[in-house]
Amino acid sequence: MRPTAALTPLFAAVLAASALTACGAGAGSDPNTLKVSYKQSTDNSVKVMDTYLADIKKEFEKKYPGKKVEFVPVKAPDSEYYTKVQQMLRSPRTAPDLVYEDTFLINSDITSGYLKPLDAYLAKWPDWEQFIDTSKSSTKGEDGKTYGVPDGTDTRGLWFDRRVFRKAGLPQDWQPKTWDEVLRAARTIKEKVPGVTPLNVYTGKPAGERATMQGFEMLLYGTGDGGADPLYDSASKKWITAGQGFKDALSFVETVYRDRLGPDVSDALDPNYATNVNGELMPEGKLGINLDGSWLPQVWLPGTGHAWPD
Repeated sequence: MRPTAALTPLFAAVLAASALTACGAGAGSDPNTLKVSYKQSTDNSVKVMDTYLADIKKEFEKKYPGKKVEFVPVKAPDSEYYTKVQQMLRSPRTAPDLVYEDTFLINSDITSGYLKPLDAYLAKWPDWEQFIDTSKSSTKGEDGKTYGVPDGTDTRGLWFDRRVFRKAGLPQDWQPKTWDEVLRAARTIKEKVPGVTPLNVYTGKPAGERATMQGFEMLLYGTGDGGADPLYDSASKKWITAGQGFKDALSFVETVYRDRLGPDVSDALDPNYATNVNGELMPEGKLGINLDGSWLPQVWLPGTGHAWPD
């Protein structure tokens, strides 16, 4: 097995801290070449990650003469990317030295023997102290060891279009407190602003992580009692799949699609639908409310093909 370090959602940090010891661990691999796998945007106009990593490659190869960084980009939707990465990690011949993945995958990859702990390297790296504890904990396994370095964190929320809300007579400083308020706003948009999708909640298998984490999971966490995790009981190490919150979250999603408050089902089940949401529907004012993440603005930067000055 070729142990891999995880780069989770500072890339330069992992390279500087562990690359020289991690690379070449597999039989037949080049000890002077560091292979890095990452998700390449399916939208060819979005080059944020490619540009970032290219700069890091130059910096690394200048600092360590004779060492090379080889990228193994995977252009695919989230779910397909994770599947491809899992396939690559199963063999020492195809496993990258560093892999860019989300923190929710770390424990399963540790259990599978794919990842190598980084504690010995991080202990020698002064910048590690700059990371906040919650960020550090996201890359720890259940064994207490650290298997990745986060390059940032994110949050989810309801993006809403003030142009659409203005047409619908809804407040410009909208701050809903309940699911019912969200559904009422969506129904108002449906009634008063034809041609606009009132509410987008990602769902269905093709949406992959967007369906589970941006959609269902964000709803589920809103049902937690007293801060308890409504999805996983860490004490018993068991998933909670029959709780009322679980059912209520699924019921909300059902309501959105049953009452035609969301996109057409054919669109929702398109694995590339998020590209349309981010690059077209939102900038063009064709979507009222979008349950999504804080990373969306990267799609609207100059040079992406979807630049949105407003």
